[in-house]
Parts: sequence; structure tokens; C-alpha cells
Amino acid sequence: MFETSQDILWVTIAACIALFTLFFCWGIFYAVMIIRRAAKAFRGVERMIDNINETIKTTKDKIEHSAAYISVLADGAKKVMEIVREQTGATGKKTRVKK
Repeated sequence: MFETSQDILWVTIAACIALFTLFFCWGIFYAVMIIRRAAKAFRGVERMIDNINETIKTTKDKIEHSAAYISVLADGAKKVMEIVREQTGATGKKTRVKK
């Protein structure tokens, strides 16, 4: 089978190359799996940020709409206060309104 020491050298080199190829493929597999996990994590973070942005937008819209209602309510309160002042008079005493 092995006639010279050079044959043993070539078999040894071939075995080393085969082992190196095996470990290199194994390393590439693990690197790809790490990158895949990182990509999944980033997608999860993106979804979370999108949800937070949507919540903030909804809250902002609700606050803007409620601010519009508050101005209407404030105007109504002013009218009520004017009516009460007219009925009580400038002195602050309560006067009766005849019907």
C-alpha cells in the first residue's frame, strides 16, 4: 500500500485537508446561525419600535382631539359664568328674575 514515505506524506496531507474542510464548514454553519438569530432579534426590535410609535401616534391624536373639546367646554363655561353674573348683578348679591 505505502511504498515510500512520500505516500504517507500525501495521505496525511489529504487527511488534514479533509479535517480542515470539515471544521471550516462547521464554522461557517455556526456563523450563519448567529447572523440568523441576530436578524430575528432585530426584526423583533423593529416590531416593538413600530408598536411604540403607533401607540404614541394614537395617544397624540387623542390628546389633540380632547384639546379641541376642552376649548369648546371652556367657551361653554364662560357663557355659563356670564349668565350667572348677569343674574346676580355686579354687586354679587343674588337678584330674583321675574317671569
